[in-house]
Amino acid sequence: MKYLLFLFVLKSVLSANTFWTIDDYVHNNPSQKLLMQQFEKVVQTKAVPLNKAHKKVKISILYPGNQITDYWKRSQKSFEARMQELNIKYEIEAVFVDENDVKTLQKRLKELLQEENDYLLFTLNIDGHKKLISQIISQEKPKLILQNITTPLKEWGDNQPFMYVGFDHIEGTKLLAQYYKTKFPKGATYLMLYHNQGYVSQMRGDSFIGMFNDPYKLDGSFYTYVNKEVAKKIVLEYNNINNIDFIYNCSTDIAIGASEALDELNLQKEVLLNGWGGGSTELDMIENKKLDVTVMRMNDDNGVAMAEAIKFDLLQEATPLIYSGKFEIVDTSTSTEHIQELKERAFRYSK
Repeated sequence: MKYLLFLFVLKSVLSANTFWTIDDYVHNNPSQKLLMQQFEKVVQTKAVPLNKAHKKVKISILYPGNQITDYWKRSQKSFEARMQELNIKYEIEAVFVDENDVKTLQKRLKELLQEENDYLLFTLNIDGHKKLISQIISQEKPKLILQNITTPLKEWGDNQPFMYVGFDHIEGTKLLAQYYKTKFPKGATYLMLYHNQGYVSQMRGDSFIGMFNDPYKLDGSFYTYVNKEVAKKIVLEYNNINNIDFIYNCSTDIAIGASEALDELNLQKEVLLNGWGGGSTELDMIENKKLDVTVMRMNDDNGVAMAEAIKFDLLQEATPLIYSGKFEIVDTSTSTEHIQELKERAFRYSK
């Protein structure tokens, strides 16, 4: 049997009511809780090599090629490293496409789908592509693993993809919300810089807004399309910037643009900024006082989880529907030593 694994990220305009949260899904499917706990232990421990004969696994990767964050490159690196430790034979075709170039994205996707495959690693973020995904999961194959999404789609009912793998955006957002509430216990005025118009913005941005009622005031919100220069221009031209206490950024690229703008405006010390994800760039910015806080993903766990899911499937063992990795808050008060410890943990394969 030949296997094609396909990693893909897409944009969307999906309603938040479209998804089950992890808590809701586990509540409705209590058997998943034990599977998730057992799988987490496997991800955190050393690899146990596969000793079952199998044909070479074919892997296609379609990743966004326009983002500064190192999340995607680290995902691929940790995924391949764990695959090698697991003694799984594989070959990879990696494609990086500007995620805002929807036509090229669709074209490359269709090309990859024409290849013979048994596995497809994907992610969901736009209505237009949801229809295509629905067609895929209605068939016996390819099996579908959705990356960077941890909230099952309600309309797929019991006919879900093989697995969702990532870091739950709402859980990370909760940590940032706690940070800002601690910094501004009596209230604050803030600016929201969204990702693309779609799933990530809803999960990271809208959920954040929902956690803040009076005396917190949302002064303005803008989509940046994950473009550093767009984010920078918004902040530079924002009329009320002198009355903003913090800017909530939904991604690394956005945080960089906002930080550069505040530097030019000489407001770096007056307006707090967060990153999202805690990759190398964000950690450097925190150490250099260009960023105040970030929620740091234990990045490589996501690549490990995908490799282990493949091994489980080759062994015909049950996998949980969802794998959601852990976060840690890092801010300007975090010691250099602790940041180094977190790097060792988060980037254990992608150093």
